[in-house]
Amino acid sequence: MTVDDPSDEQPPTARVSSLGVHLRSAREAAGLTLRQVEERTEGRVKNGYLSQVESDRIAKPSPEVLWNLSNALGLSYADLLVRAGHRVPQPERALRRQAINGIPLSALQDLTPEERDELVRYMGYLRHRRREPRDGG
Repeated sequence: MTVDDPSDEQPPTARVSSLGVHLRSAREAAGLTLRQVEERTEGRVKNGYLSQVESDRIAKPSPEVLWNLSNALGLSYADLLVRAGHRVPQPERALRRQAINGIPLSALQDLTPEERDELVRYMGYLRHRRREPRDGG
């Protein structure tokens, strides 16, 4: 029998538990059985299915299942999405910063230095024009 060297282990703060371990820990901390979680989700998440998720046999349950579990266990829906490998929706403000009328800002990286200069000059022109008083004509 070998003994693992504790110095090989990562510090506890560096570890992120799997979705299954996280859900099982939360359920047990709340003192709930698998059947009670099924009841709290109004049967939307069956106890057998949750057992498979908790044992990591199902690693990526649907966002709907995660939504129901987050409500039943008082967990962060976004955190569950991330742990399951789903994309987390970003606030609209952040999306607007990443795209202009559907064109991703990363497309600006493909511009030549001359094109970037021209774009900056044009943006300055548009801002200047916006500030000028307009004739009522």
